[in-house]
Amino acid sequence: MLLPRPAECRAGDEALVRGAWSEAREAFEAAVRIREIPEALEGLGNAAWWLDLGDLVFDVRERAYRLYLAQDDHVGAARGAVWRAWDYSAFCGEAAVSKGWLRRARRLLDGQPACSERARLELREAALCLLDDADPQRAHQLAGHGIRIALEANNTDFEMLGRAVQGLALVASGSVIEGMRNLDEVNAAVIAGELTDLVAIGLSNCYMIAACERVRDYDRAVQWCTPLKAFCAKWRLRPPFAVCRTQYASVCLWRGTWLEAEQELCAASEELAATRPATGEALVRLAELRRRQGRLEEAASLFDRTPPRGLGLLGRAELAFDRGDRRSAAKQASRYLRQVPLQNRTDRASGLELLIRALADLGDADGASTALSELSSIAAQAATIPLRAAASPMDSPSARLKYCGWSPKA
Repeated sequence: MLLPRPAECRAGDEALVRGAWSEAREAFEAAVRIREIPEALEGLGNAAWWLDLGDLVFDVRERAYRLYLAQDDHVGAARGAVWRAWDYSAFCGEAAVSKGWLRRARRLLDGQPACSERARLELREAALCLLDDADPQRAHQLAGHGIRIALEANNTDFEMLGRAVQGLALVASGSVIEGMRNLDEVNAAVIAGELTDLVAIGLSNCYMIAACERVRDYDRAVQWCTPLKAFCAKWRLRPPFAVCRTQYASVCLWRGTWLEAEQELCAASEELAATRPATGEALVRLAELRRRQGRLEEAASLFDRTPPRGLGLLGRAELAFDRGDRRSAAKQASRYLRQVPLQNRTDRASGLELLIRALADLGDADGASTALSELSSIAAQAATIPLRAAASPMDSPSARLKYCGWSPKA
């Protein structure tokens, strides 16, 4: 049960509800000047988060956390610890620090009854488990815990967010039809106005687009991208809007609308570089666009500015292939696949596709056949046309290898 908010926070709270982030910041700053209480600092941190003011976010949330502890308010401190976990992941890309804060939040909530903070913790850990550790099975389990707690606490926002996390986890593990049904339901609830928490709404939409990208379900992605962009623009949600633009740009890239992709990526990369330089997602996608445009030197320069993992590593492998270095392409594609657990099936598809092409060109028929077998299994389970086309362009295994560029030497 939530305690009544202090009177000093009333103006800031009302501004947050309206999405008036600058007004909320001013109101909470005024409250803090009168009396530094954790509730006002927490509100100021929330306003700063929506304004993408990273330095202010870290400063005031740390102060709020310490004050909650000083008052022996473990629930408030745990809520702050979960936010700090997210901040270290989103702004700094520091997964280890983020996990430390989640563990701290879990200890603070030991013995507490079912409450929204416990649901928030489970869902944040589930998301990090999926997106940072690439472990969809564990993410699905944690999200299930969050859903049960949210139902006990009568929190529809976190219940729906949990179902969205589970949907993305199911898609990642290859259960695409079931996962997409979950995500469609959650986002229908968003459009119907059943959710009020703007963070939960933004994340639910982002998880939908991320799922579509994994399995190349571009028609579904376009249908959901439009209302998401409109929603973010209406509420001036800078952080999810910038991330959404990178995902939408990827959809544009695959559909061949490269000019639109470039406009979205250039805008998003500038914004994210200023506030979240450690993530590099927009730069990776811009580098991929440059690679597909044949501007290989520019692509290489952009890839060099991003971490050599995930999409950044896969993009480097594709670039090596374009430059004719099949061995380096195969090596980096294999390294990418070693980073992605076998159970994270749809994330492995692009790496396998590149590995098949590289090994086929190198004359390694056995290696290419092994990779093709796994890709075919993923495509059959995902059942989306682009993935099935990538894995099965022809009927026979030998024909598929020839399609990938390999042919037996005389």
